[in-house]
Amino acid sequence: MNRIVRFNFTLVFLLLSSSAAFAEYRAYELEVFDRIVNTSRKVITSFSPADFIQVNGGPQRIGIIIRASWICYGDTSLYKKVCPTPKAINPRFQQGERVQIVLKKHLTDQWLGVIENSFFRPGLRSNVYGVRFTERGNLYTRYYESNLKKAP
Repeated sequence: MNRIVRFNFTLVFLLLSSSAAFAEYRAYELEVFDRIVNTSRKVITSFSPADFIQVNGGPQRIGIIIRASWICYGDTSLYKKVCPTPKAINPRFQQGERVQIVLKKHLTDQWLGVIENSFFRPGLRSNVYGVRFTERGNLYTRYYESNLKKAP
């Protein structure tokens, strides 16, 4: 009987400790706009965008653009920092470069923009680039590397 209790305790302990080793969370790079003081800032957080808005003043005060998101392993308990953005692998474009969108039958086809950030998405096996269109109301969106070319 004593062996069975010890075995069950050991089994439960191993199962609980192994599940913590495989914990994961999504991290976000957000561009946060404060509508009251008319400022913006960039934030890296493990809060979902909806939670971030609610915790920081609500939708009447805060607006958000999701600049990037990625998966991190571990946890953010005890004020641990969020894991860093995955760096782009052999990027074709650098921050600040002007690019043209190449997406046939898409609203943004042939638009010209500026690269603001880049990161690698392992699940997609591709670099993703954040592009800002200053001539189009400062619109920001993300594209795969194959949908961009250097601006003429």
